[in-house]
Amino acid sequence: MQAKPTMPDQKDLRLFDSCVTLGRMARTDLPSLTRDNILAMLDRYGIAEALVHDYHARTLYPREDGNRRLLETIKGLPRLHPVWVLEPPKQPGADAARKVVADMLAAGVRAARFPLSKVPLLPWLWQDLCAALEEHRVPCFLDFGANSTLGSLRDDQADQLRNLALAHPNLPLILSHVMGGLGVHYAVVPLIRRVPNVYLDIAGILEYWRTVAYEVSAERVLFASGAPFTDPGILVSNVQYDPRLTIAQKQLIAGGNLRRLLESVR
Repeated sequence: MQAKPTMPDQKDLRLFDSCVTLGRMARTDLPSLTRDNILAMLDRYGIAEALVHDYHARTLYPREDGNRRLLETIKGLPRLHPVWVLEPPKQPGADAARKVVADMLAAGVRAARFPLSKVPLLPWLWQDLCAALEEHRVPCFLDFGANSTLGSLRDDQADQLRNLALAHPNLPLILSHVMGGLGVHYAVVPLIRRVPNVYLDIAGILEYWRTVAYEVSAERVLFASGAPFTDPGILVSNVQYDPRLTIAQKQLIAGGNLRRLLESVR
């Protein structure tokens, strides 16, 4: 009788990376991921698909230039799915916010990234844009990093995040780049436990994501390599070879959760 495997093959995981940065890096110590080498990188680590955003959209103004360049960069590469970096429109009100979201969806973009190292997480500031995104159930990555996967969540931001998430219960909010020099903020697990539309991606996080998966639910954790800032190999292995999670739970983290969120965009 053949024993049932306890560790899935990478192909069985159907890895869907939720955080890959494309574009020429300003840092000389990092490789740049481009149209010419991105698929080879994914294949090297057994990653089937990836959400990608533009490095300059994340770090430079005008962000629109990087967002539009991203669409050209990945044209004809169906394994890559675009993410736009968004800020609240300068003009307050629903109309301006809805136009931003309409333009994004019309371009085939089904996920957004908020640059929270640059723009403060004030619910009144983000209210209009979040309401427009919520109408379409667009998953939003709350990016606390500056120009790497390192970031940190302060006490006041944890409180602001809770208020924002509760005000927009149908808007998926994914914590991204929240691993700083002192680790992950104490409030992350209590927040995810209390607010059902808050998730965690594992970019830059080697161990803490397991606490969320074990104590809350594997459905609240998303695989993210953070490439090229971090090597995907250890993050892939950490999910693949986790000793406590079932194969079904690993498949949710590896890509099932992200696929479900993207399929819910309307």
